Amino acid sequence: MGGGLQGEQVQSLGQEVPGDARAGAAGAGAAAHLALLLLLGQGPGPGAVIVGRVTAVAWPPQQGLAAALADAADRAPPFPGVGPLPDRRIRLILAPTRAKFDSLTRGRLPSWSEGAAFPDAGTVVLLSAGPPDRLTAALRHELAHVALRWRVRRVLPLWFEEGYAAVAAGEWDRLDALRLNWQLARGVHMDLDELDRALRGDRTDAETAYGLATTAVLLLDRWGGGRGGRGLGLLIAGLAREPTFDAALRATYHMTQDDFESRWQRDVAQRYGWVSWAVAAGAFWATTGLVLVWLVRVRRRRDRERKALLDEGWAVSEPDGPTA
Repeated sequence: MGGGLQGEQVQSLGQEVPGDARAGAAGAGAAAHLALLLLLGQGPGPGAVIVGRVTAVAWPPQQGLAAALADAADRAPPFPGVGPLPDRRIRLILAPTRAKFDSLTRGRLPSWSEGAAFPDAGTVVLLSAGPPDRLTAALRHELAHVALRWRVRRVLPLWFEEGYAAVAAGEWDRLDALRLNWQLARGVHMDLDELDRALRGDRTDAETAYGLATTAVLLLDRWGGGRGGRGLGLLIAGLAREPTFDAALRATYHMTQDDFESRWQRDVAQRYGWVSWAVAAGAFWATTGLVLVWLVRVRRRRDRERKALLDEGWAVSEPDGPTA
């Protein structure tokens, strides 16, 4: 992560937009082990489930969920531009409460974060209070950070690491959210350094930043001739070989990071400008209108059926005649 935290590197995972957190500097793995040991001593302790190379730690009654996620981690498909995870041990820890999650991550993450990856320690921590399907996507996101770090062996710009993890996890809903972002439609007014800061900001800013980071990585992927992350292989190989991100860009795409930043801003403006927003918003309101029309028709049909039931069996009697 360029411009990342000094000492212990940390990044964050959004609740609605699966993201992640990581610790990657020297000593981060030891800190994670120490936090785990302290937490295990608080009782009642968790249990461990071993599936292949993955050891999953979970508190009752989440051992079954831990086993399923451990199996998914052990059989994780290859990652874009990286390939399969190396045959190394992985620890997965499920924190059932926010308090336990904050203890394991030493309270270094925003209140909206739900996952953390410690690549040097081969450890992933997930807040396991969410739906299982969301946990599966979050696990893939976190493992992508581990896979990228193990391949490159050093910290990369935060926007690239987050964008890469989002692409690897197939988080395309982030792009759908950008299409309905009217502020973004006015134009991208942030550079890559500002994008890094937004990724550490409040939840609203971070959600937009995660989407923008995804667009940046997808642009690099398209230049590599791939689709959905398959064109990142040459760049990631360059990142593992070259001393800086800028040097890897020069070697792979023959451009500087400043050149890439300008082209990325233009690409976002073309894809998510006013025209794109108007089309997306128009489709949204058109769909909403059709749903409302359908609901009105259903309501009227039910009213007619109820009225018919009420009228059934009722007859209007003839008057008996005049009375004095």
